[in-house]
Amino acid sequence: MSVSKRRRGLLTWLPAAILVVVILLVVVAAFAVQGSWWAEENPAASSDQKASDGSSMLTDAGFDYVNVEGTVRVRIGEGALAADQLGLGGDAQKSAEFRRPVRAVIAGRDDVYVVDDVIALTAASRDGELASVTLTLDNPGTWSDAVAEVRGLAPTFGWDETQIDALDDELGRFNRNATDGAFTATVGPSDGGARVTATLVFDRGNGTMLVSLTFEPGS
Repeated sequence: MSVSKRRRGLLTWLPAAILVVVILLVVVAAFAVQGSWWAEENPAASSDQKASDGSSMLTDAGFDYVNVEGTVRVRIGEGALAADQLGLGGDAQKSAEFRRPVRAVIAGRDDVYVVDDVIALTAASRDGELASVTLTLDNPGTWSDAVAEVRGLAPTFGWDETQIDALDDELGRFNRNATDGAFTATVGPSDGGARVTATLVFDRGNGTMLVSLTFEPGS
């Protein structure tokens, strides 16, 4: 069947029209991003993103700011703000997974701890006060890698080296006595401005590792 001259003309300009529409949509999107808070190089934090003492708000807005700035800041224990001043209920829990590994700065009394490569955080409150902050570290690799990472952190947190030395034996006993499931081991807690405990979880089924650090108010 032959195509009419008019239809041939429509077929000629239609792809060009579609291309123009696509270009316009890209331009509009670019202007929208340029005018957004996310596009600012060093965006100023609003009151729902940072608390009065500079701590990160433990809210979706606060974690959005962490994703941009790359640092989460929390004070726990003596001198810390009440849970509701951080956007957290009196007896509540809030978790976040970050879009990229971030740095965590945790203050406890006169001690300040800096932890890099944090991919997730869970904060819990009790009786109106921040009771714990758990940081999940980026992929630690194998069990040996995880143990080496914890060993490297031991001088910072004051963990007992004998606990770390015993981890391989503990895993060996688990492997001999269990056919499946996950093995969990802890190191600590430390005794300082904050009580810090490392938790290692090895999933025997898929071989994955998880390492987390839990900060609680110091005694």
